[in-house]
Formats: sequence, C-alpha cells, structure tokens
Amino acid sequence: MTLAHPGQPPAPHDLWTVWEPDPMLGAGILLAAWVYRSGRSRSRPPADDRRGRCFAGALAVLGIALLSPLETMSSALASAHMVQHLLLVLVAAPLLAFSAPWAAVLRGTPLVVRRSAARWRRRLRLTRGNTRFLRLPGTVWLLHVGTLWFWHAAVPYGAALEHEIVHVLEHASFLITAVLFWTAIIGIRRTGGMSPGVGVLLVFATAMQSVFLSALLTFAQTPWYDGYARTTQPWHLEPLGDQQLAGVIMWIPGGLVYVATGLMLLVTWIQRSEQADLASGPRRRARSSPDASGRFSGGG
Repeated sequence: MTLAHPGQPPAPHDLWTVWEPDPMLGAGILLAAWVYRSGRSRSRPPADDRRGRCFAGALAVLGIALLSPLETMSSALASAHMVQHLLLVLVAAPLLAFSAPWAAVLRGTPLVVRRSAARWRRRLRLTRGNTRFLRLPGTVWLLHVGTLWFWHAAVPYGAALEHEIVHVLEHASFLITAVLFWTAIIGIRRTGGMSPGVGVLLVFATAMQSVFLSALLTFAQTPWYDGYARTTQPWHLEPLGDQQLAGVIMWIPGGLVYVATGLMLLVTWIQRSEQADLASGPRRRARSSPDASGRFSGGG
C-alpha cells in the first residue's frame, strides 16, 4: 500500500488514492471463478444453481473484504479490520461451506494439475482417514475458536499490522478454519448424519465465546493494539474508541448471524423430530393391532 502522504496514516480523503488492490489476489479470485464454472459445466447431473450462486457470492465477499478500500482502512482502524474479519468468518466462509465447490473446482482444473495435486496428497499422506479429525465438529470448533483468540491477542495482531506476510497468514487462517467450522455445521444440517442439536450446541458455544471476546474489547479501559496509536485521529476517533467500536461490531452484527443460524438449526431439529414421530406412529399402531387370528402382531 502506498500512502498519499509518506509517513502518515491513510485519511478519509486519501482513501481512493491510496487504494491499490492486490493484482495476484484479484487474479486468483477470477481464476477460481473460471475453474469453478468450467467444472460445473461438466457436472452430471447438472449442479445445483443455489450452490453456484453461493460460491459466486463468496468470491464477491472476498473481493469486498480484501480488494476494496476496506483493506486500506484496516491498516488505520481496528473497526475496519473487524469488519474484514466478520466478512471472512461469517459471510464468505458459510457461503463457501454451503456451496461445497471442491468437486467442481477439481473437475475444472487441468489434468496435469490434478495429477500433481494427487501426488502431493500421497506424499503428505493426506488421506481421508488421516484428515478425518478435520471433519469432527468438536475439533474444528476448537481450531476455529483458538484461531480467533490467537489473532486478537496484542502481539500476533500487532505483527499482522506490521508485516504483510503475517497479515496474509492471519486472513488465510481465519477463512480456512471458518470454512471447516461452517462445513461441519451445514454438513450436520444437510446430510442428516448427526443431530442438528449438535449444530445448535456448537453455534451457541461459538456465540458465547464471541460475546466474551467482544465484551473484553468493548469495555477495555486501555487500547490493546499499539499499531493504531497514531492512525485513528484522521478518522476523528481515539484509539480506545476505535477498539470499542470494533468490539461492538463483533458483538451485535456477529451475534445476529449466530442467533439466526442457531434458530435455523433449532427449527430443523424440531421438524425432524416431528417427522420421526409421525413416521413411527403407524409402526407402533401396526405392532399393537390384532391380526386376523385375534392375536396382537407385537406379541411374543
């Protein structure tokens, strides 16, 4: 990022002049869209249009979070950085999880790339059995929550502000662990292999830790992050006020997403329970009804 005034943090009137989107990241997003579209065209039966729209939405949100002037603002404001985090964790990641684009991306990738990837998977022993733990809801929950708390600590956060490679690692770890988490949640709902009650529990636990972290940010008496000590004034914010705003953003919009997801899973849980009761009712009546000889079919 090149500042309009060397040595000075970006100010509101400089926002568009200092905005320099990463061409490699932009090319990567466009390449992902092209590969996915190519893979979907080879799908038999035809791919679900809803998932295609979700994948397109996820790429659009990634572009907004990482290629728009929001990226520039995040170097000056903790609140803008928090908006980035929420877009990655609570918007892009669930859309990616629901769209499940991996099969389509694999089909759309050139054969030489697929063979190379398969060789590396064998060398690294990334078999389905060895990576099974990444599909366990409890494991991915701990991984995701641990990542959130780690990067909001003062030292890692400061390193991400100071070093671009650490900043990239921060965003990548947020997105990857969030995709794993939401895949577990949405997978529970989609496949029916596990009770949606587990999903309700995980979402509730995630919401509670998010509330706790956002409360610490909001009610802190001193700023946590030295990197914003001299960058918030052009935006008419004090460093502590900016941090508290970041906490409120995490608390309210983020909390609404968790509440909505939890309610959706709860409704699904109730509906499945009612359907199971309706299906088991005729079987119970059949077992308790007498047959032609006058004996009950459920008798010994």
